[in-house]
Amino acid sequence: MHFPHLGSYQRLSIPGVDGSVITLIASRRKTVMRNGFRVLDTDAHQMEPQSIWKEYIDPDFADRAPAVGDMGSGKLGMMVENEPVTRQSGSYPMDSKDFHEATIKAMERFKNTREKGFSAVARLTDMDAHGVDAQVIYPTVGGQILGKSFTDPELLLAVCAAYNDWSLEYCSLAPERLRMAAMLPVQAPDLAIEEAKRTAAKGAACYYVRPNPVANRNLYHADYHSLWTEIESLAKPVCIHDSGSPHLPSYGDRMETHTSGHIIAHPFEAMVAMMSLIWYGTIERHPKLSIVHVEADAGWLPYWLQRMEQHWDFSGCAEHPELKKRPTEYFKSNFLVACRGDEMTLPAVCELVGDDYLTFNTDYPHPDGTWPLGMENLEHQPLPEESIRKIFWNNAAPVFGCA
Repeated sequence: MHFPHLGSYQRLSIPGVDGSVITLIASRRKTVMRNGFRVLDTDAHQMEPQSIWKEYIDPDFADRAPAVGDMGSGKLGMMVENEPVTRQSGSYPMDSKDFHEATIKAMERFKNTREKGFSAVARLTDMDAHGVDAQVIYPTVGGQILGKSFTDPELLLAVCAAYNDWSLEYCSLAPERLRMAAMLPVQAPDLAIEEAKRTAAKGAACYYVRPNPVANRNLYHADYHSLWTEIESLAKPVCIHDSGSPHLPSYGDRMETHTSGHIIAHPFEAMVAMMSLIWYGTIERHPKLSIVHVEADAGWLPYWLQRMEQHWDFSGCAEHPELKKRPTEYFKSNFLVACRGDEMTLPAVCELVGDDYLTFNTDYPHPDGTWPLGMENLEHQPLPEESIRKIFWNNAAPVFGCA
């Protein structure tokens, strides 16, 4: 075995079973520390290469794997089952010159990482440079794919497995730092259970679920009860994260631009998901199920808990007799909400709700995220050092299995 140093990493050459040489690169740096803080970014993203869907999918489905095609009017985009996974040009205008220029400008800060293909080594280099110990990593295109109904659920399972296997391989470079969120085909809950168990055995840290109704099912639907039971037994969190899609209902559908739709979709979907999981008894039935809301900010949290408490004070559980506790009690036992470092309302959230229920995210490397200033922004919040420490690491690290 050969170990030449690569900065913070080591190259490891080992013999393969077929006599070939397998080359690995391993992180030697388990604890980064940023100004005395450990940092867990609970919302980061893959920038999936177009090739992975066909390369990693079960060969039986290779001819139907997601691929770039004509979305209409000559515009190219990712297609699966002969449908685009994102909105076509004109149906949700986000292709204006000014919008594209703003996106390109925002992505300039990832120039070096992009030139390296958003590789795991490039990601870890960024994390080291900015003092981030670990990231929870979600798909980008995969999240859009999960917004499609799919006429063939077995194809969806194969697509999820392809992404999950590729992302697990990517994260295997430094699995204690790169924590993979597995895609689940919730359109077919029995297949989602199968994939949850398979990816847990391979090292997935959590499960990525969209908050939108899929097949007209909200997250509290009876069809999901067995899935939540299985995930509860696996002791891994469900991470709720909205994404774009022309196929699922979204509060952003009422809007006519990407900006206005994006402003409301992520927080509104998170609020409704939280409320419905509490009020329809999912948390009562699954008291050990951990729910983490990411990329939806946290400023809405005091108001939303207050709103639920007001309705409890008015009629209690009259329409929801399965509830045994007040809504805020369910929230405090089962939920975390991720904040941006630059939220002006963060001190008020800590005061009114408490600092034990917040975690940190940047949305790396998406153009509208807060990388690399999000960490500094949180450090400069008018909060006690212990609160910052909880938000950066202590609250979420045990949930995601970070040592």
